[in-house]
Amino acid sequence: MKTKGFVAAVAVSSALSLVAALAPSSVAPANGDTATNRTTGLTTDHNPLSGYEGYCTWGAQEQIHVHAGYYVKALTGNAEDWANQAKAAGWTVVGEAQPRSIAVYSSSLVGGVGHVAWVDAVNGGDITITEMNLGPGATAANGYRTAGFNEFDTRTTRDVPGMSYILIP
Repeated sequence: MKTKGFVAAVAVSSALSLVAALAPSSVAPANGDTATNRTTGLTTDHNPLSGYEGYCTWGAQEQIHVHAGYYVKALTGNAEDWANQAKAAGWTVVGEAQPRSIAVYSSSLVGGVGHVAWVDAVNGGDITITEMNLGPGATAANGYRTAGFNEFDTRTTRDVPGMSYILIP
């Protein structure tokens, strides 16, 4: 009789654990985030942009790894395509600047193939970003390289209409 009670308790406990594991997770907002739900797609333990060291996309993946401990598997193409790639892969993408996110600049905003950067902080219409490989002189002829190629830089800039943000839990 005691064995049956124990088995029933384990079954109920296992069922509750399964329900908790299947329930959607929500990550508490950090640093004043206003988004309450940050969905996550597939991650990987290596930078999927190996071979593109020094470009903004490679640098943004490295910043994700530094802050979250993983790389985002779906983010492999041109910078301006990242918001659509992220949405398609199940990540939360918003139009409002959020700390702990990837800012996505379209080519219409910065030229070339767009730009991506890690958002460290948001203060009103200003965003503080850590980025790689953006600046005057980036052209197709020079491989979109600037003085900042393969070097991280942190600066404060404006959040402008048309930018997207991939939220990183």
